[in-house]
Amino acid sequence: MANAVKDCQRFDKATYSPSSTGKIFIDHSGEMFDFSKDCVVHNGLDTVRQLYDGMMNPVVLSSIETAYLAGYGCQVELGGFSWVVSSGGKSGYRYTLRNQCLGLVLLVSSSFTEKEFTGPHLKIQASPSFLLERSIEDAQCDMDHFADSMLYEGFGYSGVALHICMDVQGWELPADLDSKMTTRARRIVRHSGIQGLDFEFSDVAVVYGRGQSFTFGQQSSMQFAAYNKTKAIIDKGEQELWVPVWEKSGFYDESLTVTRLEARFHHSVINQFVNGTGIEAFCLLDLKEHLTGLWQYALNNFRLDDTRTYINPAWQYFRDDVVFYHEVKKDIDYKRMYINPDAQGKPTERAIKICFGHLTSIFRRNAFTLKKAFTCLRESGLWENLLELYSVKGKGVADIYHDLFKGLMKHPVDAEQPYTPWVDFDDAFPVPF
Repeated sequence: MANAVKDCQRFDKATYSPSSTGKIFIDHSGEMFDFSKDCVVHNGLDTVRQLYDGMMNPVVLSSIETAYLAGYGCQVELGGFSWVVSSGGKSGYRYTLRNQCLGLVLLVSSSFTEKEFTGPHLKIQASPSFLLERSIEDAQCDMDHFADSMLYEGFGYSGVALHICMDVQGWELPADLDSKMTTRARRIVRHSGIQGLDFEFSDVAVVYGRGQSFTFGQQSSMQFAAYNKTKAIIDKGEQELWVPVWEKSGFYDESLTVTRLEARFHHSVINQFVNGTGIEAFCLLDLKEHLTGLWQYALNNFRLDDTRTYINPAWQYFRDDVVFYHEVKKDIDYKRMYINPDAQGKPTERAIKICFGHLTSIFRRNAFTLKKAFTCLRESGLWENLLELYSVKGKGVADIYHDLFKGLMKHPVDAEQPYTPWVDFDDAFPVPF
């Protein structure tokens, strides 16, 4: 967590007496800030990614495979809706199902588990258009409906990731927010020509559009974004979605810029809260009463300070006074517990790589064909660790296969017959993993 600083003093507007809930803030220099007029036009969930464990329904999977083989744009019926089927790409899943009207994306059939076995075979990604129309209970119920249609004989929750957001008017981002933000990001990268907000930098701060957008942290952990939402909805053509949402606040002013603050929690971070705080958080509904606490945690870890000693009064107001569905649970100290691989009894990345290299060398010296070497590797005790290691790096089974091929070709061997492995993964293994 970022280093502790002092809060601004707060006073009741009617009596000007000290009050922990007062809307008058006095900063370190004695300047007064009045937050009695509400400036938050929206706050809630922006994105949810719910992970499910279970066994793929063979009938459903067969229909998805048939639609996929039929070509781009083909659809499949699931749960009473039509879904466009495409490749899962580098997502770690074999297939992607999209329904633009619902605002849902289903990532189906894990690339790291045989499709005939129970495993993490489904991830449902819910967009703002889906979440804005539903309560948390209804959103969870609808996602579970599609999971039940997809998975055979029930399912289990294996994790959840989410983005919490707040839209505000009357307060704009400082152009030098990247230099004023107290955060763990160790270096700052400026990009004046970036055309998106989602990046995979490790522990960095990304600045876009001359101070119009800032992104701190990494996607695979906890990330914080602050940007000009008015410009973003124009660029993406989302005015019809967001303007009515802001108008519901009763004080939206179309002449003023809307600034978005967004805290993004990877599912591994939610698991760290489970370990560190003792809360149950395996699905969206579990987190309903903890969203305000997570928001406060995020704004403490990515904090705008006026000085090395005092927090910015607006940031203090956003942190302490904005409520997400449920008042903060004051009896819970939200903290994360990091469990390293050694503490879990898991081998390190270096040990896995060394073992993989030694096995490859042994396979080569025994003149194994590539197919036989790959089969032996899958049956070894190293296979699950390799899958986990590659998945963290955004790679899959095909990458392990090709790395094995390169390793077999690299090690010399004395043999009367030349080594001629299969080089086409699809021909060697016609059944996709």
